[in-house]
Amino acid sequence: MVRKGKQRTLVALLAPLMWAVATLLPSPAPAEEVGDKRILIGVLSFRGVEHATASWSPMARYLSSLIYKTRFEIVPLPLPALREATEKGIVDYIFTNPGQYVELEDSVGINRIVTLKQTISSKVSNVYGASIFVRADRNDIKELTDLKGKTFAAVSRHAFGGFQLAWREFKTAGIDPFKDFEEIRFMGFPQDDIVLAVRDGVVDAGTVRADVLDIMAAENKINFEDFRILKRPGLDVYKKSLSTRTYPEWPLAALPHVPAELSERVTVALLSLKPDSPEMVASGYTGWTIPLDYKPVHDLFKDLKLGPYVGGKIKLLEILRRHWEWAVFASVIFILVILHGIRTESLVKRRTRELSRVNRKLEHEIQERRSAEEQVRQHESELAHVSRVSVIGEMTSGLAHELRQPLAAIRNYAEGSIRRLKRKRGDTSDLSEALGQIAEQAGRAGQIIARVQGYMRKRRPRREKIDMNKAVEEAVTLFNHDARNIGVKLRLVLTPFLPPVMGDMIEIEQMIINLGRNAIDAMAGEESGELEISTSVSDGAVVVRVTDSGPGLAGTKLDMIWQPFMTTKEDGLGLGLAICQSIAEAHGGRIWAEPVMTGGLSVVFNIPVAEEASDNAA
Repeated sequence: MVRKGKQRTLVALLAPLMWAVATLLPSPAPAEEVGDKRILIGVLSFRGVEHATASWSPMARYLSSLIYKTRFEIVPLPLPALREATEKGIVDYIFTNPGQYVELEDSVGINRIVTLKQTISSKVSNVYGASIFVRADRNDIKELTDLKGKTFAAVSRHAFGGFQLAWREFKTAGIDPFKDFEEIRFMGFPQDDIVLAVRDGVVDAGTVRADVLDIMAAENKINFEDFRILKRPGLDVYKKSLSTRTYPEWPLAALPHVPAELSERVTVALLSLKPDSPEMVASGYTGWTIPLDYKPVHDLFKDLKLGPYVGGKIKLLEILRRHWEWAVFASVIFILVILHGIRTESLVKRRTRELSRVNRKLEHEIQERRSAEEQVRQHESELAHVSRVSVIGEMTSGLAHELRQPLAAIRNYAEGSIRRLKRKRGDTSDLSEALGQIAEQAGRAGQIIARVQGYMRKRRPRREKIDMNKAVEEAVTLFNHDARNIGVKLRLVLTPFLPPVMGDMIEIEQMIINLGRNAIDAMAGEESGELEISTSVSDGAVVVRVTDSGPGLAGTKLDMIWQPFMTTKEDGLGLGLAICQSIAEAHGGRIWAEPVMTGGLSVVFNIPVAEEASDNAA
């Protein structure tokens, strides 16, 4: 478990002590004694006070030599003391990790002027990360998830490179270090102690700034091969000691009370340093660059809800204090948006009222149109019924002939049976065949009468699966006699096993009868006529073609035959083809006429195949 209470107590006791030690370190005489202005640079001593002093004192002397009557001094401090010195304005500049910089930028208003850069594998870099490492012989720890239940060492909960970089990778890997680790030991500075604690087996694993291991190996304090670096799966890093995403290097930042002119001179002096200058060699880095964008640090704080984003939100008053110009601009825009919204709402209400009136008018017009369409449908139904009655009237002689045959047969069989009964005096053994013929012929007559009744009946259309070949055969029986009477040869060319169509049997038969009778009438008076009715399947539809050998029609008349009341017969109604067109379209198909090269006319209609049959065919 994390010993949070003890850590806070230890930091509270050591911070004043370390601040006192830092301020008591030997330093040049006060500015009043030599006539120079004294500028203090607070430096985060992540490897200890001695290391920070040795690394950055040459830099302070360099600045003092370039800037007239100004003496720069290095003040090495730990994290808590550096924060306190910044908040109280004791120091003038601070050199610290990006995490503390972002926090102090938010709370104090410090401003970065340059960013550190270093050379890694012959390449200049201005970003860095952290190492998460274990001893190389710990075969039980190969991935980050293997750290669960282990002891872990870091600098501090508030240390950026010394804990927070690793913390973010743990969170990404689904690890909560404060719950999943057996213990987290926050050992403070220098970070070298964490490396030694892992090497000596005091803790199982630890995290430090990525270059600490490299520097300690170069100083012969450790053997780098004694350690193994842990990385999150999928993390692509440019350096073998890196375990985390990279972030901008440490910045040098000026406090709000420092004159801008002085910061400009300091910036120019630092950017002028060469990588091989004594000051940069002493620091262990390559040089300085213009201040970088520290958005990646903000992203980390947002992810971990730290610093300015404690609770997930940056402090509103701080935003207003630092960006009041934008706040005023946003307020003006907000007021304009509200005014625009009020005006827009007023316009919307007015347009809504207008649209409501238009909608009511449209609904009324739609209702009138629906009523008119319903009247048209009823009228078409009446016309279709009139057409059927007219057809039946014209086919009366044919129907009489069709009925006369089975009735005559019934009479003949009945008279023959009576004669046999008289002759054989009650012996009925050979009458079964005659009686069967009587029943068959009576059934045939009944079917003819039922078909005529169904055809004549006025009823609402209904949809069912229909065999088009059967519809053709039944329709032909109603005009076959008329064809024979005028010498027309009727030929059926029916494709077997047609897929069914969805439709109304009576309406489809009506189309076939109308087309067949029109063809017969067109061939009246000819010595020999031929009427062919064929069925086929094309493009997902069943096609019926009625072809005659009559005189045909000219191109202009072909376009007019579908108009209601357009007829070439003296006693015709002119409704047959118009009704056929309505029926075909109501069934989702279409009807058209084509001239025949050898003379005559073909009238063709198609009806889509029923969906289930279409799916089976596919």
